[in-house]
Amino acid sequence: MLSDNKISLSELKPTQIAKVIGFTEDIIPNKILEMGIVPGVSVRLKRKAPWNGPLFLEYGKEKSAVMLRKEEANCILIKLE
Repeated sequence: MLSDNKISLSELKPTQIAKVIGFTEDIIPNKILEMGIVPGVSVRLKRKAPWNGPLFLEYGKEKSAVMLRKEEANCILIKLE
């Protein structure tokens, strides 16, 4: 867990809502940015697949849905709302 209430997206629990505040790496996968997962966007974890599987997220005002691998979610920093 990171300090100052910052955690990685992979640590979010089902039904929790958080706001993206940044990234842990300098090089962010284009896929994440192109989907619109950028600082300031609200995200909600709908479900986690078993055995460290992907995370099913809902994000943005349009309530877009996406599945992210845990490795991808690890590089996204969030703050709980």
